[in-house]
Amino acid sequence: MSDGDDRPEDATGAPDDASVPSDGQPSEDEAWRQIVENYGDRPAIEEPVPSGLFEKKIDIVEQVDEPDSHDDMWRDDDEGYVPPPPPPLPKPTPARLLAWIGVLGAPVAVLVLIVVIQITDRHFSSWVIGGLVAAFLAGFVYLLATMPSEPRDPWDDGARV
Repeated sequence: MSDGDDRPEDATGAPDDASVPSDGQPSEDEAWRQIVENYGDRPAIEEPVPSGLFEKKIDIVEQVDEPDSHDDMWRDDDEGYVPPPPPPLPKPTPARLLAWIGVLGAPVAVLVLIVVIQITDRHFSSWVIGGLVAAFLAGFVYLLATMPSEPRDPWDDGARV
């Protein structure tokens, strides 16, 4: 054995003082090795813990466990929470309502007439079908003509909450 063999060796086989530079601080490799070896261990606290620190922590935990007033609103139990009523639906003007009836109702009426003709062999005059087609076209043109060309305000993207 040489005179350097009496020094303690670390897990890698290198002497301990080889990993500690002359300034007394461990090298970066030694610091990482200690971190890896002690992974999951609780670090040693070198400072004294001030008294009352843990009591304050327990108080905080108790405060968190208390029910919050906002949580009561979302509970689904027998406390009788009744959600607010939905907002009322907008009422269209009579002309707009007639236009929607023409756009949506006329095709449905034409389909019903076709089914009736197929089942009963009864024929309707051409003015009934022409009137339904005219109602559809008139309603469609009216809705397009009265549609606003720009949003209500420049930043309105149409989303409603």
